[in-house]
Amino acid sequence: MNSGASLLWFRLARFDITLRYRNSTFGPLWITVNTAIFVASVGFLYAVLLNQPVREYLHHLAVSIVLWQFLSAAVVEGAETMINSHDLILNTKISPASCIFRCVTKNFIILLHNVVVVFVTMIIAYPSIGLNIPMFVIGTVLLAVHAAWISSIVSIVSVRFRDVPLIAASAMQLLFILSPILWTSKILPSESLFLLLNPISYIIDAARTPILNGGTDYTSVLVSAGIAALGSIAAYTLYRRTQHRIPYWL
Repeated sequence: MNSGASLLWFRLARFDITLRYRNSTFGPLWITVNTAIFVASVGFLYAVLLNQPVREYLHHLAVSIVLWQFLSAAVVEGAETMINSHDLILNTKISPASCIFRCVTKNFIILLHNVVVVFVTMIIAYPSIGLNIPMFVIGTVLLAVHAAWISSIVSIVSVRFRDVPLIAASAMQLLFILSPILWTSKILPSESLFLLLNPISYIIDAARTPILNGGTDYTSVLVSAGIAALGSIAAYTLYRRTQHRIPYWL
């Protein structure tokens, strides 16, 4: 893709966000406010239910939910992005891939809005801890790669089989419950299969650990990178084989 196409993804993504909050007084600020309200309300309750220190749990929940919302929204919305963009694909020269990256870029912009909540809870929970910014950036980039390849595969398959968006939404809900997002890995044994066999745990931890305690979970980073590489190859191969059929399926 050339730079012009990349700029188009960004412009379309910004347009989506602007359109969504066009008549709102606070505009995209509501993105941050909604996340802050969720973290505050759910955080205090689950900290008590799970018997966790409130400040530490609030920070865990803020980091986890911000990263998860990005991945989940990119996948769920990505499942329908080409279906919803059928007029654009059929009547312009825009490629199906541009629609996918438009969806991922929009949700990444939302992620950047929500990072504010993460830093606020970090100051509250760990006022003196240092951040491992380079590893946080690496983990977040890996998360974006996961969002791109998963949404690419789901989007292509959804064009051919229209039940897939519903399946994708249900699958992400199930993974949300089974993954250490609302709950923490501390409440389970380290050898628990819910952690060892759950790819979401590695994907989220690769970006979450550096901003939770300033450390690095190298195992999660390596596993996340390996999954991202294999997934990207699979998504690229599928796209190359189906890109000329997508307009007919639409």
